[in-house]
Amino acid sequence: MTWALMMDVSLAIGLLFLAWQALIGGSLLRGIIMFIVFGMVLAVAWAWLGSPDLAMAEAAIGAGVTGALILVAYWRLKRVNAVEPADPSPLRSGVALVVAVLGTGLVAALGLASVAALEGEPVAGQLLNEALPETGIGNPITGVLIIFRSLDTLLEIAVVLAAYVAARAALGKRQVDLPTPSRDAPLMTALVTVIAPLAVLVAIYLLKAGGQIPGGAFQASALLAALGVMLVLAGRLESTLAVSLWVRLALIVGTLVFCLMGLGVMLFGLPLLAIPGTWAVYLIEAAMMVSIAITLVLLFAGSDGLKGVGR
Repeated sequence: MTWALMMDVSLAIGLLFLAWQALIGGSLLRGIIMFIVFGMVLAVAWAWLGSPDLAMAEAAIGAGVTGALILVAYWRLKRVNAVEPADPSPLRSGVALVVAVLGTGLVAALGLASVAALEGEPVAGQLLNEALPETGIGNPITGVLIIFRSLDTLLEIAVVLAAYVAARAALGKRQVDLPTPSRDAPLMTALVTVIAPLAVLVAIYLLKAGGQIPGGAFQASALLAALGVMLVLAGRLESTLAVSLWVRLALIVGTLVFCLMGLGVMLFGLPLLAIPGTWAVYLIEAAMMVSIAITLVLLFAGSDGLKGVGR
């Protein structure tokens, strides 16, 4: 057995085992931890398959930010002493079974369709390689997401915004304070002072580099969101019900710029969502970075807005 095959088998078995443990964990907290570990191993799998963009996104969003959201949700459930029903109703169990069967069928259908697609000629890849140099973008993943699958990317940013709106509608004006350390802790102050500017610089680099090498808006926004989560947990940012105009604008700027760009080009005879040049790609990516980052941080904080807190 070659090294590559051993790695493939280990990752496949490890992912299945972690997924099963996340579902049948002895406690809710154990299941959450297994989910986070599953996300990190999945990031390693994407990197092993030669997809560093997906690996970075999975590690930062799938395991990092999403794991933090689930952990804070667990902490809030503990605060309100929420308990699961000991004996779920037969109707609920039946609905869950139907959803599980339909979900399994959908995944199987997608898998079979993907296998069948591999039997044909790689026409899409050839067309992408031929058209990509004309766009000025060297990273094929960015080219696909922004130019060739722009509608999918627009819907993704819209779904993130819709998730925040739904969360706020469900929570209403209720707020739960997050556990925060003392703001006078020297170690925390030093950590924030060093990491905050570095995180911003790396995020800007990922955004700029995404046009030519692995990186882009989603990776950069995940890094900024992680920084925001750290600032919230460190007590440097606090939840507030007062929402400033800048926060509202940051929430919608990604969707707004994408829509205006996609509709505006039609005035010049271009098709819907056509990208007029590399400058437009970076403009859209920058706007998406801001919107995704602020949305994820507000979802984590469970608030309408955030305010800075001095030492």
